Amino acid sequence: MTEINFRPKARLIKILGEQLIKDATVGIIELIKNSYDADATTVKLIFDSLNTENAKIIIRDNGIGMDTETFITKWMNPASGHKEVQKNRKIRSNLGRLPLGEKGVGRFAAQQIGNKLTLISKNSIDKKILSAEINWEEFDTADKDLSEVNIRYEEIENSDFFPGNNTGTVLIIEKIRNKFSESDVKKIYSAIRRMKSPFRGVNDFDVSISFQNCPEEWSKYSDLNTSEILEKAPFIFIAIADDNGIVDWEYKFSFPGFKKRENKGKSDLFQETDITLDKDIKTGSFLIYLHAYLRGEPLKVTQINPKDIDELSGISVYRDGIRILPYGEKGNDWLGLDNRRIQNPGQRLGNDQVIGMVEINQSENYVLKDKTNREGLIEDRYYEKFTKLITGVITLFERELYEDRKLFQKKQRKVEENIIKDKLNTVEKGLNQIEEKVQEKNEVPSVELKQTLNHIKPVYDELKTEIPVTIGELESEKRVLFNLAGTGLAAERFTHEFARIIGGAISSLERLKKLIDLNDPRIKKETDTLTSALEALRNDIRLLGPMFYIKKVAREKELDVRKIIDNTVSLQEYMLTKENINLEVTGETFTVLMREGSLMQVFNNLLDNAIFWCSRKSESDKKQIRIIIDNKNFTVYLTDSGPGINSRFRDKIFDPFFSMKGEDGRGLGLYIVKEILDEKGFGIWLVNQEDYPGLLSGASFKIVFNEKSE
Repeated sequence: MTEINFRPKARLIKILGEQLIKDATVGIIELIKNSYDADATTVKLIFDSLNTENAKIIIRDNGIGMDTETFITKWMNPASGHKEVQKNRKIRSNLGRLPLGEKGVGRFAAQQIGNKLTLISKNSIDKKILSAEINWEEFDTADKDLSEVNIRYEEIENSDFFPGNNTGTVLIIEKIRNKFSESDVKKIYSAIRRMKSPFRGVNDFDVSISFQNCPEEWSKYSDLNTSEILEKAPFIFIAIADDNGIVDWEYKFSFPGFKKRENKGKSDLFQETDITLDKDIKTGSFLIYLHAYLRGEPLKVTQINPKDIDELSGISVYRDGIRILPYGEKGNDWLGLDNRRIQNPGQRLGNDQVIGMVEINQSENYVLKDKTNREGLIEDRYYEKFTKLITGVITLFERELYEDRKLFQKKQRKVEENIIKDKLNTVEKGLNQIEEKVQEKNEVPSVELKQTLNHIKPVYDELKTEIPVTIGELESEKRVLFNLAGTGLAAERFTHEFARIIGGAISSLERLKKLIDLNDPRIKKETDTLTSALEALRNDIRLLGPMFYIKKVAREKELDVRKIIDNTVSLQEYMLTKENINLEVTGETFTVLMREGSLMQVFNNLLDNAIFWCSRKSESDKKQIRIIIDNKNFTVYLTDSGPGINSRFRDKIFDPFFSMKGEDGRGLGLYIVKEILDEKGFGIWLVNQEDYPGLLSGASFKIVFNEKSE
């Protein structure tokens, strides 16, 4: 058998550069990372004549440099794997670093930026200086094989870049491929500004930017400090999460004019959110910092530039203190925060409201690997669990700031109203003082002063009249919007309940099929038709739900509470069996005057929640739900053996859109229950296990069907 070798063309280098390095920003970051791997403590990025034809970019570090042998055997040998071997064997550098790169393609970043590269390097061993020149245009040909393009290099005696015993590497990139505009510089500035973590970044690795022969206004892109913006965030959350979803966290709220609040705790994401975690998948623990901001007037109070929030917002990921692109870039909502906020605007944070830093390291989080094209992490099962854990931590943060956020917004509206009133009073006082002084002098005012007064007074009177009217109109519009929101809630309530009922009907039909003879073609035809119709209804309700208008409401009647509970349990029988939950109903029944559908909704929502939280327990745990009917006090208790409700959420659980279920929770179930009971003058409370005999260790609710009860 004849053998042959691959003979790549020279243009392969050009293809690699364009395909593996997205743009100049990614290219520069990759070259700076190479300086990190070379144990540099300082990296200077110099933009020279950047908006002209003589543009050049210089990247200069004080690392260990390269000798000729390293240049020949490693730098000129892409994908040699020496960094990967170093990383796998956990061989650290003299400064204790593991290499950020491993595939050996970062050098092609220079080709992505400009067509000419001059490399000057002085190594720390023999202090010799290596100089090499690469003309990338020589590779842009289909006529030559890769082996036919030669790179010129030599050892030189001295260089102005390395006086005395100084070592390091200088990359001079010329013949810039695309002319740089201010927006290009700003993009690079933003990326470098966020390149190093402000909290756990490498203490001995600093990057600076300077400009030569560039527009003077570009000098503003030299300040890379971000700490002030983070310190001024009203809401701060710091957490450590492990593979099992256990999170140790601290929360801080601070804003001028408000009482500071701090809290800390330990949470289980598996129990407090709807996140399902495969504990066999080990991604390693990580640290996360979250800083949340309220847009608009609050930013002015803290003197934070909104443009800084625009540039820095999003959740970034750092490995060993150095950022992994593109996470946290503008428009890169990789965790879907904006979509979560659309679904639940009252509680969720949008991607543009939070600046977050997730800290991982190569020792503990080694399963999270970079894509070859430097566009983030490989999206495998480890990455999936990693994102779930981060989303769960963000959910904890959102719940903790919920009350502070509402208080903040309410007080802010009051402050704004008082500011308007103060300004009106100031103007009125000034006008009165002018009139008094004119009268005191007992002389005829000048024509100019008279004209000014005649002009100001009507304007003020108009403002004084119009502002309350405008405020009234705004309040009226707010009421209209509130009513529209109520209509939306009604529609949401309808779809929420209808979908639940349809699900129960489908379950009942499946049970019915087991009890009848499906060998009879007529029976099978009818059951198949019912199944198709119910499935079609379940699918269509998501689209048609908001368009429904309920014209007729069922009449109230005397209902047997035990019978309604039994019917509700029947609807949930499938889920109870599936989750292996034991349910018992005790006590003597009583009657209540209500609409049958409304009473079923009350018990169905409560039972649905109890099933969900019991399902969060392991198979070895006893899963139990108990419904206790107290006919003497017209009261029903529904209690479960789930994880219970954290004390800090007790006052929020009946609020619309507040959910502890995470992504799948709409936060409407308990709100609907309370709304139905309030309408009748009844009540529902979250109670403790010791409040009534027979209550279980999880969540317990007391429903009182007595209009006279407090």
